[in-house]
Amino acid sequence: MKKTDFAVSEVVGVLLMLTITLILVSLVAVAMSSAVSSNEKPITATIIASGVHGKNIIFENIAGDAFVLNQVELRLGVREYPSQYTILRNTAEGGRLISYSNSSTISLGDRFYIQSESDGKFQWSSFEISSGNHLTYRFYDLRTGSPISSGEIAIP
Repeated sequence: MKKTDFAVSEVVGVLLMLTITLILVSLVAVAMSSAVSSNEKPITATIIASGVHGKNIIFENIAGDAFVLNQVELRLGVREYPSQYTILRNTAEGGRLISYSNSSTISLGDRFYIQSESDGKFQWSSFEISSGNHLTYRFYDLRTGSPISSGEIAIP
């Protein structure tokens, strides 16, 4: 009687082990990325600059979610000088974004404003915008880092 060995080739065995290892690594990576990701829903709102009054720039939530002013960051720039910008946000020391209703929650239709730190011109720290230029703005959700709304307004 003749004896024959039936077995899997070494190459096929190595490929099977490599495949199993890659599948396991992929499963661990997917599980870890879902565990680390935030379940925070980003703010979805449409915020527009509705006007300039004195040394205030007025913003209004015209559509979307209500949000708390401490949860947003406002980045201001000048369309004519793209390298100039500043970032405004409310801090523990004080608020840069101020509600007309003295409530920190801005609901649909509510208005809030930013007030210039200087009389006679629009200035925040070292950032200044002159009359006749266009102030660009972009709101960000501080919890998720996602943009909320953006636009621009002419400064009279």
